[in-house]
Amino acid sequence: MQVIKEFASYTEWLDSLENLSESDWNEQINSEKWSIKQIVLHIAHWDNHLLNVIIPSVKNGEGMIFPDFDSFNARATKRAEKLTGDAVLKESLSSRRTLVNMLESLSEETLIFKTSANGVSHDPHQGVPYSLHVIIEEFIEHDRHHMKQIESILK
Repeated sequence: MQVIKEFASYTEWLDSLENLSESDWNEQINSEKWSIKQIVLHIAHWDNHLLNVIIPSVKNGEGMIFPDFDSFNARATKRAEKLTGDAVLKESLSSRRTLVNMLESLSEETLIFKTSANGVSHDPHQGVPYSLHVIIEEFIEHDRHHMKQIESILK
């Protein structure tokens, strides 16, 4: 499925961060925002949530449950402060590759199975019923948003 290939392409972009120095990893968007390291680990935490919570729920015919975004993101960014950039990169690559492998193993029927997200049946942005396919499309946009932020720091 094309959407999974697009989602997987994030790993190629991550590979481009391999030669960043530790000071680069700690660069912030601005004084009030996250560092590159925090952004990358934030994405990996969401990958792990999809892998460990969302996909099993959908496979069991249950709705998708997403945690409170602010507290979930705060845990990821706090954890990033304790890790090196290299450790964050390795974890992020591993998380995304594992998630992509899991998605590739699912049937198309499972990927397009209509479900809910926190009890809501339709995606408010696209106006379509929620499914793993729709969630992956949203996460691709989420990746792109953060990739642009990081690229603006590195220019």
